[in-house]
Amino acid sequence: MYTRNRPIAEAAEKKKVLVAAHRGTCGGNIVWNTSLAYKNALLHGADMIEIDVSMTRDGVFFAFHNTEEKVEFGKECDIREMTSREVEEINIRNTIQNTSGQQVERLERVLSNFKGKCLINIDRSWFYWEKVIDFLKKMDMDDQILLKSGAEEEYLKELERSRSGLMYMPIVKSMEQWEMTENYDINVAAAELIFETLDSPLAASDFLENLNRKGVLPWVNAITLNDRDILSGGLDDNRAIAEGFEENWGRLADMGFKIIQTDWPALLRNFINQKYNI
Repeated sequence: MYTRNRPIAEAAEKKKVLVAAHRGTCGGNIVWNTSLAYKNALLHGADMIEIDVSMTRDGVFFAFHNTEEKVEFGKECDIREMTSREVEEINIRNTIQNTSGQQVERLERVLSNFKGKCLINIDRSWFYWEKVIDFLKKMDMDDQILLKSGAEEEYLKELERSRSGLMYMPIVKSMEQWEMTENYDINVAAAELIFETLDSPLAASDFLENLNRKGVLPWVNAITLNDRDILSGGLDDNRAIAEGFEENWGRLADMGFKIIQTDWPALLRNFINQKYNI
């Protein structure tokens, strides 16, 4: 299960903790999930960008988080029921809900723009698992791409059947889900761990140490999505900014997490560099 393909592990060894930029870095007229947002994230010190994937009715992949149509398109619709032409005709809205002069970008274009430049986490592609795996293999970017999905049998079976060798990260919300993942012959390079409280078994030091020994990098979401969902035991971006970096991001690093996803990559990267004297 734990195979040779380890560009992420090598990067983590060098950087101590990898910084993953959630949907890139947006603000003003820079819209998330665009090449401009991803370039901005790298300029802010991110090691990895996260790309959400949606497929249109005519089979074209776009860098887009479905369910965000009302925000970006300004109307109720579902990108998965639209044609690629309809999508590319839309002038997407920016963070203050003005038209931005930009379009949703095809996934092929975004990946080509960042080929050889950074690590790339592919999110929300499991709706079209077989097609997207074939597409990603054709991009010839295996050393950059970290594919992820929920730790569910249908996705794990499809990935195993593909024999793609792509680096993979399950989204794990229980020990049972992790134990199930271990039963499959797939290239698990990281594990995204979701835990509401710090006494969760998924946040236990012995479990995190065991993952690191196996070469599976523990990933934690410090992103603060809203005032309801708790992804990292309360040690999140908002608290890091409000109360202190060391007490929140630093604690996650000390627990053994090797990849931290954030909406504030410059702040996190500068903190990590100072913490480890990089």
